[in-house]
Amino acid sequence: MISLVMPVAYDFRYSYRSLEKIYDIADEVILGLDRDRISWSGKPFDFELEEFRATVATIDRRNIVRVIEGDFHSAGSPMGNDVNERNVLSTHCRPGNWIIQIDSDEQAINAKDFRAWLTRADRNRDVQAKWITVFKTFGDKCLVANEPDLKVSVGTTTPRIYRAARETDRPKVLSNLLLLHFSWGRNREELAQKLTNWSHSADFDTTKLLALWDSVTLENYQQFRNFHPLYPPLWSKLSLITLRADQQINALAAQV
Repeated sequence: MISLVMPVAYDFRYSYRSLEKIYDIADEVILGLDRDRISWSGKPFDFELEEFRATVATIDRRNIVRVIEGDFHSAGSPMGNDVNERNVLSTHCRPGNWIIQIDSDEQAINAKDFRAWLTRADRNRDVQAKWITVFKTFGDKCLVANEPDLKVSVGTTTPRIYRAARETDRPKVLSNLLLLHFSWGRNREELAQKLTNWSHSADFDTTKLLALWDSVTLENYQQFRNFHPLYPPLWSKLSLITLRADQQINALAAQV
């Protein structure tokens, strides 16, 4: 059994597509929302609650979605708030279920295959997914960062053990799950909002990073090498893919 957990905030509209991609494999869905509409970085955000409820209702064909509201902004730091919300939401999951945390800006490429994989997985080891970072989008084309061996923790069977975002101290195993991560693949206004609100907002110069993002085009993307803001070699280069071409995404995942 799978409990899907997803925090939602200022970029709640991204959660619609994310939820659509993973909904069918979930036995229950827990969505987290700060009751005061304050982000992990302590900034107020706008939230269209009626729109959100109506849109989620169209996705929730089995009536398995619950929204948990709480104080997810008072833990003292952006990362502290991130960890606190994930820990709190995990306690609302059905005991014994796999707790799978998918963020609102992530889209699962192979959710059905992942559910089959989980049925055979060792429940004493937490689960990681292959993370493919979308850096910039141009219609149905996008530039993704080549990040060798990039993984993100997504699953555990034990609630309230998160220590840094979704990371735990338990042994881990890499699953077959592929996640397109639209961390940077947004319009400029949305990206600027995220960079000032997420749990890494204090880690680098957001103005400088936005200027770099602005400068990347379909004509010059091949010039950008080793340009990650915290550890340059992490982003060795950019690759161009078409979002509707799942085979192309699978092939890319095998390379990065």
